[in-house]
Amino acid sequence: MRPFVSSFLAGALALTLAACAPQADPPAEPAPTVTPETAAPEAAPTGNFYTIGQGGNYDFNAGFNTGDCWYFLDYHHLGYALIMKIDFATATRQVFCRVPGCTHDSDACPAWLPGNGRDVQLFTVGDTVYAYHGVSTMNYRGSWEEYYAEVVAPRLEEPPENMAGLTKEQILGYYRNRYAEVSAPAGVYVIQGDGATRQNLSTSQDLRNVLVGWCDGTALYGYQLSTPAVGNSTGYRISLTDGSVTTFPMQQQEQILGAQENRLLTSHTVTEVPLPDYNTEGWDTYQAVLQSATVEYDWLDPATGARSKVLTLPHDGSSFGTTGFYGLRDGKLYFEDLGDQAEGNSQYRAFCSYDVATSQWKELLRPLPDRSMQMGAVTIAGLPHIAAQQGTGLWITGSDNVYGQNLAWMLDTQSGALFPVQQIMTGDIYHDWAVTCLALTDDGRFLLQTGEDAQGSSYALIDAEAFLQGSTDYTPVTAE
Repeated sequence: MRPFVSSFLAGALALTLAACAPQADPPAEPAPTVTPETAAPEAAPTGNFYTIGQGGNYDFNAGFNTGDCWYFLDYHHLGYALIMKIDFATATRQVFCRVPGCTHDSDACPAWLPGNGRDVQLFTVGDTVYAYHGVSTMNYRGSWEEYYAEVVAPRLEEPPENMAGLTKEQILGYYRNRYAEVSAPAGVYVIQGDGATRQNLSTSQDLRNVLVGWCDGTALYGYQLSTPAVGNSTGYRISLTDGSVTTFPMQQQEQILGAQENRLLTSHTVTEVPLPDYNTEGWDTYQAVLQSATVEYDWLDPATGARSKVLTLPHDGSSFGTTGFYGLRDGKLYFEDLGDQAEGNSQYRAFCSYDVATSQWKELLRPLPDRSMQMGAVTIAGLPHIAAQQGTGLWITGSDNVYGQNLAWMLDTQSGALFPVQQIMTGDIYHDWAVTCLALTDDGRFLLQTGEDAQGSSYALIDAEAFLQGSTDYTPVTAE
């Protein structure tokens, strides 16, 4: 396995370790339902936690990296989405379906998902692909007849602008699929045989408002914030064998932020006096208590409840005090230091990291060369052993206009070298946007999204070092 752009960055100057935040405390040590009788085979544990792919508005937000493949959702269909697979070795893209003669436009297809698929999260365990579909953020509790009267009938009568030109049958088909999505309970699609079959593993509990995002190879993990806002959170474990849901205790307002090895990274607010409920006592009272509050970051073993402190930082006044936290990768926590907000000057903003093993802060970039700079995806949604999990490249986006992310950089967090992205997307949707780096492959290449139009996205692979030098010598990803 090649280190990330090691030869190209070998001559770059190393950054000096510096404090980038207050001194931290030293670390302390619709398909068939699977029932228990007809459950999917026991998932082989990986031994480590990893982050699963997140649903979102763009293809690259829903991807999952296995090191040799990229799984993602294709949203460019009327009323449904498809699970797709990009094979890095062959540079090919295919619908994740092996049903002979399948047209991929109904629930007979293992890769087919009703609605827009925005709440679906992809991941793998061994050779099995999973798609967790949580309770939709636009959840509808009524019957199809009620949904039809409330939502569908008015649009059949007067189609919205984005449905101009569609027939009534097409509009009705779209909303039938949309209803199937927004009314469904939480569950996990289990897709086996390289896309040959799919089963729906129903969860044993209603997981409304539970944020699920981590896997240990045998179960999914998530949490739910309490009501009222000052109560204890609850952790959830969802078995990938039979869908059974169990819970584990968490602390007041505690969130899960990431995972590494056999532990979850969490944060919670610590106050000198009990934190008031702002719903009943008012936001000003709540904010007054936060003036002297801190945020404690911990490792939590959900199996045993064992907890060890990682660091403590001042509360930033937001709801959870973690506005500056951007992610966890390879034992390092990444933050944006917002500096003195009163100064209103971008030179006070900086990107920095905290190494849990050494308890050291490192300034990665100060001052920021462009005030629009924002950290991209720090946490890698992918298997725990892949090269990307140890990659030193930090994706940074920005813009000098109001139309989108037309600026991008790659920051090497080890050397401090900053590389402006010169390559531009093609297509008529994200016109003049910088290409997007989706994944680092195990053999040292980047998977890029290079274009976007009404028909779909374009993808390509390129050597990481060549990309940072501005090359467009792409290997296009072709449809299989």
